[in-house]
Amino acid sequence: MKFLRSETIHESKLLLKLAGPIIIGQLGQNLIQLADTLMVGALGPVALGASAFAGSVYIVFLIFGLGMLAPMTAMFAHSQGQEDHPRGGVLLGHSLIIAVGIGILITAVLLGLMPHLHLFGQTPEVLKAGTSFYKIIALSILPALIYQAYKQFTDGIGRTKVAMYVMIAGVLFNVVGNWVLIHGHWGFPKLGLDGAAWASFIARTLMMVAMVGYVHLHPGFKKYLQNPWIHSFDKQTLKNMIRLGIPNGFTFFFEVGAFASCAVMMGWFGAVPLAAHQIAISLASTSFMVTLGIGIASSIRVGFELGRGDYKMARHAGFTAIVLGGAYMSLCGLGFLILRHWFPTLYVSDPDVIAWAAQFFVVVALFEIFDGVQAVAIGALRGMSDTQWPSVIAFFAYWVMGLPGGYLLAFHLGVGPIGIWIGLLIGLIFASILLTYRFHRLSKRFIA
Repeated sequence: MKFLRSETIHESKLLLKLAGPIIIGQLGQNLIQLADTLMVGALGPVALGASAFAGSVYIVFLIFGLGMLAPMTAMFAHSQGQEDHPRGGVLLGHSLIIAVGIGILITAVLLGLMPHLHLFGQTPEVLKAGTSFYKIIALSILPALIYQAYKQFTDGIGRTKVAMYVMIAGVLFNVVGNWVLIHGHWGFPKLGLDGAAWASFIARTLMMVAMVGYVHLHPGFKKYLQNPWIHSFDKQTLKNMIRLGIPNGFTFFFEVGAFASCAVMMGWFGAVPLAAHQIAISLASTSFMVTLGIGIASSIRVGFELGRGDYKMARHAGFTAIVLGGAYMSLCGLGFLILRHWFPTLYVSDPDVIAWAAQFFVVVALFEIFDGVQAVAIGALRGMSDTQWPSVIAFFAYWVMGLPGGYLLAFHLGVGPIGIWIGLLIGLIFASILLTYRFHRLSKRFIA
């Protein structure tokens, strides 16, 4: 028992050492959206609701692209565990092909959806305010995915601080850019809501340039980039990466798509509940970034140990990470419950928006726990190159149980807007239980 406790403490330290910079980087990614929300909130409920709607559609497609690239972290970690450095460079080249290809495709789809945004049932004022914002942020998909491809590489080989520093710089630029472009400071035009979109686009483009430049110019990466990519292209490697990436992209899509659909449904109740929903989801998403960082760290640790052939340690790393994620999110849930009336005041002064957001935080307090467990369990499964079953589980949890349950509660059983949040909670409960059980069964099979 003493040995097991010692191993758990050691593994927790390894996970947190890896996760620390990743968490800061993930928080930075979310802080770009959080900064937009905070600074757009000063423009009023309609502008806040418009950014929530446009962002909800955009984020679904961005998350699918990020999900396509996410399994690459474990592949990089696996090659690192085998000390096959040139293989890491080959994988980077292939993941970049996927990032560019899927980035162009998603951008085309988003722009193609523009004439049909009215089909989402939003109020005319939200649509009018949000259409231009939507068009601008759609253009940031490609640089965001190219940045992510390089981030997966540096994270996977254990150089997690690289993306962290780039992200911090990107967040600072975005905040300043918002202030300048939304309100028209320093001689720039006053762009209002569109200013927030342009600031995010420019920040993501500069982050992409910084990551590409650093990896290719820093001497520490030469051992990974020994062979020209054009001579290292392997059709089978690309197929394998896509085979892992597509189901994982759908896993992300099913989860975030459910959350985005909830935002759309919340818009049917009007701009005020939608603005309150945006406040609650932005803060919940910020806390989730820490858990997501732990999930990525678990993917790295599980993939690394599998590369070394230590299957027992891979299982131990995964379960240690799941416990860490659940414990952290339990604390976050308690904080949201206690401070549910104060948090909304950081965004708006409208008493109706504050009252609705405080109600939503009661449900958020509980679902935080299950959200943390499922996020880390997915990461651990990615470390074992298991992406197909998590995709099936995500579809069942969110689109068979959660989303229909929320719709029934909100619109047919008289619960109202908070019923949508209860539906999200139902989906997360199913996801956390099924994904954890999947990791238990699969990791046990590896040991056997």
